[in-house]
Amino acid sequence: MKNRLLGIHMIVQNEEHHLPRCLDSLKPIGMECFITDTGSSDHTPEIAKTYGATVLHARWQDDFAHARNISLPLAGTEWVLCLDADEYVAQGLEELLKYLPKVHKSISRLRITIENRYGEGSEERVISQPVRLFRAHQGYRYAGRVHEQLVRSSPCKLAQGEVADMNNSDTDIDEEDLLIETEPLAPLCLIHDGYLASTIAKEHKPRRNLKLIERELADEPAQPFHLYNLGVTYCQLGQIEQAIEAFRESLRLIELLAPYRPTLVRDYAKTLVGSERYDEAHAILAVERQRYPSYADLHLLYGEALEQQGLEERAYQSYARAADCREVSDRDVQSDGGSTLGVSYVTETGSNSYRAYTAMARIAQKRGFLKESVHLYELALDSMFTYAPAWAGLADVLQQSGETDKNIAETLLARCQGIKESGRGDSIRGEMPHSYAVKNEDHLVYVIYVLAGCGAYEQALKMLDTDACTARIHVADRIHWMLCANRVSEALQLAEEHWSVGCVNEVNLPAEHRIDWALACWTNGLRLSEAFLATTLPQEKNVWKVMDRLLNQLTKEPRSIKPASQEQKLMQWGPQAEMVAEKVVQQAVKTGQLTLAEQLHELRAMMMCDHWGTTVTLRREFASLLYRQGYTIIAANLLIQCMTESELDAEGLFWLGETLYAKGYDEQALSLFEQALEQEPAHRQARAGAAVCYMRLALKAIQQEWVRSPSAEWLIAQHTALEQRLRTAEGIPWRTIFHARERRNQLASGTNFPMHDREG
Repeated sequence: MKNRLLGIHMIVQNEEHHLPRCLDSLKPIGMECFITDTGSSDHTPEIAKTYGATVLHARWQDDFAHARNISLPLAGTEWVLCLDADEYVAQGLEELLKYLPKVHKSISRLRITIENRYGEGSEERVISQPVRLFRAHQGYRYAGRVHEQLVRSSPCKLAQGEVADMNNSDTDIDEEDLLIETEPLAPLCLIHDGYLASTIAKEHKPRRNLKLIERELADEPAQPFHLYNLGVTYCQLGQIEQAIEAFRESLRLIELLAPYRPTLVRDYAKTLVGSERYDEAHAILAVERQRYPSYADLHLLYGEALEQQGLEERAYQSYARAADCREVSDRDVQSDGGSTLGVSYVTETGSNSYRAYTAMARIAQKRGFLKESVHLYELALDSMFTYAPAWAGLADVLQQSGETDKNIAETLLARCQGIKESGRGDSIRGEMPHSYAVKNEDHLVYVIYVLAGCGAYEQALKMLDTDACTARIHVADRIHWMLCANRVSEALQLAEEHWSVGCVNEVNLPAEHRIDWALACWTNGLRLSEAFLATTLPQEKNVWKVMDRLLNQLTKEPRSIKPASQEQKLMQWGPQAEMVAEKVVQQAVKTGQLTLAEQLHELRAMMMCDHWGTTVTLRREFASLLYRQGYTIIAANLLIQCMTESELDAEGLFWLGETLYAKGYDEQALSLFEQALEQEPAHRQARAGAAVCYMRLALKAIQQEWVRSPSAEWLIAQHTALEQRLRTAEGIPWRTIFHARERRNQLASGTNFPMHDREG
């Protein structure tokens, strides 16, 4: 028998893929269900009927409010819950049915919690708490062609709206003229995934919405709510400049008390930060975060803008303030059946916890406070066990602290055990609880991947050798780690075992796996097998054959290498062949097989000489690849060779300057940064590097003068002011970022490279 307390009302069109999941989540408790179909061409109506829903048919009139209002007069229940097909109940349905009879009769609408997923990661979620529940037959209806608003016929006041969708950093919520009653938070949680990037690509929702919003703006050109939703839609379509303009105009026109204003500020600022317009984001957030002091997202975005401007101390303080918002959120939670009457903001999960702690840890690490950084990363993991940036950061700072790989592994495992024993990391107050259940094997697998991510390949493989979790690690990852750990014979054996049989006469082996297989063959001094060639794409097979034969010839007789006449025709390389050769060299460097990488680079240079011109150009490109992987000394020596033979480009000059700067040679580094700027005046990193060098040299000059005139107070003031400016300039992210994996390579001198450290 259907209950008369709560009824479900939906509008649908071609939702056969989503509707069963939604209705299954409601199935345990029989409810009145009205589904208005606006012209489906699939099996949506039939599916709805199999669940016992009453299906109403209506012609689509480019008006969501019109469609949603059709079923409202038919409600036979006390409360109405409006859902979309791409939503489903995560938890709280039974609790809701117990809660509703206790709601005071003066309250006619309630908020619920919705987890809006914008990515596949468990942390890629935005939490909103819109009004979705309201009492039937009390004058409520919807208005608006798109992002429809709940209004009341009498008195004619707008009720709190809802987040209609979420993509990237952008959220749509509905408008309100005046709050006329409290809207408690009911204990119902939904998940909405209709605006995942993959879903948007298939269903063209943003273009549909754009058409409807433009019609709304034609009727009301200066309506800030429509302008805000226009900005959101432009973001979803990738039209960022138009989005920024729409957000700017909406913020100019909006009233201060409009309930969607905080979210508008958030989305506008996030779009500016994402577009690297940090000065504009700074100007807006410096004011708005004071207006909404408990809005963690604004403090987090402000911190990011400050950090990019080099103001690291202030950025750290802003991140800390975001974390403090968690305490404010906790105080808002009351014990009256779970309802919340506090301020509700649309917020990205973790803004007041693991995201804030990770950002603080990153700054602490950069400034050399490594113990503090470790503590902050651990706080982040206490809040969100699976937050990958915190795991990567923790391993990175431990490696930077000089810990052995064995100690890093033990620390990571102890962290897992601590989270398990304390029961922390499973949920965050005010956010959706996580659905995962972490087990010991999950811990171990996670730690193994984190170790590999920080370059501790040997330690990761040792843990595989001693524990029964090998099957849970993808064979391609194991082969790659073996290559990186120089266990090349084992890598080849594993590749032959798993790929020779399963992939013969097939071409479904991913490109990076195929390249690792080839590298395993060549590092063992072997030719490519027929089993390998059977996995290559037809348009690539000749490229692999030529590379294999020439590499074999280069290894045996380096001076007599020459393409055969038939191969000269094969080497009329197009984009596909060039891409293969480039990726092979890149992967050889990435796995640390530098001798092989140099040989492959020579082959590529020979094959591509007609297309690329000089050998110096290719050598610069190879040095660039080495530098990015952390082989800075090897790359610097190659760049010096290039300078002796030809002019170096701005990027190469900057890297040489950065290498000298890291060794404390400020004058020489400055000269190279200036040369880079002569070639490319807009080179931001070279400009920042030059400014830092000027200030460091000026500080040295002041210090020398101070020795001669210790009583000169003006020197002390100048020194203090310049030190502050230098801290700001050094805080600007102008230097190449090297993490644990690349830092390990910085000590490498290379094999078959005429390299040495010129410092000593």
